[in-house]
Amino acid sequence: MKELSLPDYTYTCFDFLGPNNYGDTRCWIALYPMQKISHKEAYQFFVNLGAQPEAGRQAGYSLREALPNVAIKAATSKDVVRILSENKPGIVRLNKELRSYYKYSPGKQAAEWDRFYEEGVIALTSFSLPIGDLSRYESWEELQKASGFTATQVPAELWSLWFFKNAHAGDLVFAARGLNTCIGVGIVESDYYYETVTDGFCHRRRVKWLTNRSYHFLSGTLKGRKTLFRSDIFGPVKDAAFLVEQYKELSGDWQKIFGTTGLAKKSSYTGKMESIPVTNLEEIAMDYEREGNLSFWWLNANPKIWSISGCHEGQTQIYTTHNERGNKRRVYKYFEEVKPGDLLIGYESTPAKQVKAILEVTKGLHTQEGIGEVIEFQIAEIFEYPVHWNDLKSIPALKNCEVFINNQGSLFSLTEEEFDMIREVVDEKNISAEKVWENNEIRPYSFARDPDKPFMNPEEFRQITSLLTRKKNVILQGPPGVGKTFLAKKIAYEMMGETNDLCIEMVQFHQSYSYEDFIQGVRPSANGSFELKDGIFHAFCQRAKAHPEKNYFFIIDEINRGNLSKIFGELMMLIETDKRGWDLKLTYAEEEDERFSVPENLYLIGTMNTVDRSLAIVDYALRRRFAFVSLQPDLNESFRTFLEEKGLSQSLTEHIIRQVASLNKEIREDVSLGEGFQIGHSYFCTYRPGEDENNWWQEIVNFELKPLLEELWFDDPHKYRQMLRRLEWNKI
Repeated sequence: MKELSLPDYTYTCFDFLGPNNYGDTRCWIALYPMQKISHKEAYQFFVNLGAQPEAGRQAGYSLREALPNVAIKAATSKDVVRILSENKPGIVRLNKELRSYYKYSPGKQAAEWDRFYEEGVIALTSFSLPIGDLSRYESWEELQKASGFTATQVPAELWSLWFFKNAHAGDLVFAARGLNTCIGVGIVESDYYYETVTDGFCHRRRVKWLTNRSYHFLSGTLKGRKTLFRSDIFGPVKDAAFLVEQYKELSGDWQKIFGTTGLAKKSSYTGKMESIPVTNLEEIAMDYEREGNLSFWWLNANPKIWSISGCHEGQTQIYTTHNERGNKRRVYKYFEEVKPGDLLIGYESTPAKQVKAILEVTKGLHTQEGIGEVIEFQIAEIFEYPVHWNDLKSIPALKNCEVFINNQGSLFSLTEEEFDMIREVVDEKNISAEKVWENNEIRPYSFARDPDKPFMNPEEFRQITSLLTRKKNVILQGPPGVGKTFLAKKIAYEMMGETNDLCIEMVQFHQSYSYEDFIQGVRPSANGSFELKDGIFHAFCQRAKAHPEKNYFFIIDEINRGNLSKIFGELMMLIETDKRGWDLKLTYAEEEDERFSVPENLYLIGTMNTVDRSLAIVDYALRRRFAFVSLQPDLNESFRTFLEEKGLSQSLTEHIIRQVASLNKEIREDVSLGEGFQIGHSYFCTYRPGEDENNWWQEIVNFELKPLLEELWFDDPHKYRQMLRRLEWNKI
């Protein structure tokens, strides 16, 4: 491949070893394009090694109406390179003209299908890969190098992008939901192009969708196949001919539609090669790639040994059949039964207790030097939003599932129905999150460049972010209307460097809020029974644990309005900076190993109105765990600019700033009031451009500020009327 300069080709071979070649005196090597699912789907650079070595062109066994096989005698390896080099243009061209068949997932769990069908496109994202426009890369090697991954670390996402870029106009695309449902078929109409869009789906091809009818594959419909597609985003389809036939049966007019695509078009290549008949060795080796029936498994990953969260899609892992003491794992016979192609539910045990991935076995039981007996698998898919153990255990249909009866062990057998049910639960959770993602416009964020930043000194803002980074828990306290909640989200954006609301959760405490709402509790289910359900903070911690490379922010509005000791429970210790990552048994834990921890990458931001004198003082034990930041109304130049840009006149703007500042001074100096009762600037941020500013101001004074002042000086009517007169303004 190196001497022929075929960087995007791979090879397969039929060697002298093993039972498949028992008694044969020949072997062969076939070079073929990487984007083909196997050598059987391509025209090959073929070398036949035997008593009379030959080199030339070999038509893959699966090709219909293929050109005749051609071979030329080769006495030496130099002859082989020369013969193949001379005929390289023809073979490369033939492969480019061959139609390829691809599976495409339109967003996670097909969440983008309706949109892409309407737009007539297929599109991929590459959020986690700093590679940009794929047109810049001439070969797989260049793309791999740009991604920063080594040959042993290539993620499945990168392979999908490479296949996507190298697909040709005329190739057939099957849109997929999950592993067994085809939801549409289309023909690629354009070359690859890169388009800057806000949702990240920058890598694009135009497609003529032929149908959006769905076909659901049932196990046993095709011999030896339990799933129709692999779990990659975009990649070759092995059973394209089978799918085409199924769609012909689905629709009476499909033959007419299908016929217009030219799928039966013969190659236009007519180049000549010196021809010597050669036996089609593909027929001899067609059993080389036998497939058995798929089996399904559940694999426990102990995060103290290896963590699924620390892996990436496409990475290969091994799992030993004996524990650290050299004893066989329970149940050892399952390790003996595992075979290539089998699918495993990747579950990370305590403390995570989450289903995090789908794994695909690449090698069954074998021995690795220095390690011993192992099975090998590839990380086929990592879930953006893992599913917790409790979410699955409460499903009645899984009550007889082996892993839920006794989870003491490493590898458990699953029925196909159990696997599909677990997969469906995971899909539903991720589809829901995907819908939220659609409406979540993520942009780079910097406080310094934010035109809608809080009215705050930049140095004070930096001090708060620095404090939160160190302490991990802060409470923003101050008068109503100073923008505490608004500021909390801006702090999160600044620390993330982007406006990603999926990494932010917000609740508001009140007197009825409980530990069961916040952490965990027993709740009634739809069928009338009671189930252990996770609270909002517990679930958010699990999400943060699943993505340790990201920062997550939990905002508690009106934090002092709840019974904090009751709501926080064990969290009183776990949220401490030096206790992050500690495991503790929760109140409702059913088993000894059910532990909970607050991850390092989760930050707590509380907001509190200091005007609430009727509320109890914040628990001193909790106070020690938070840093408290006092905020004051800041009617600065930024505030002035904001009002003027809204369209308020300079006269009214000056009046607001001067009189509110004067009022706040009176409030601060009043011994019965103080700083916590000042008037915040958010009262004055509601003006809409084009609105009558005089009417707007009168409404604020009469219905918002007047009742407030009346309450502040309820025992001094003269002072109240005096303060109210200061707010009067007549438009000149």
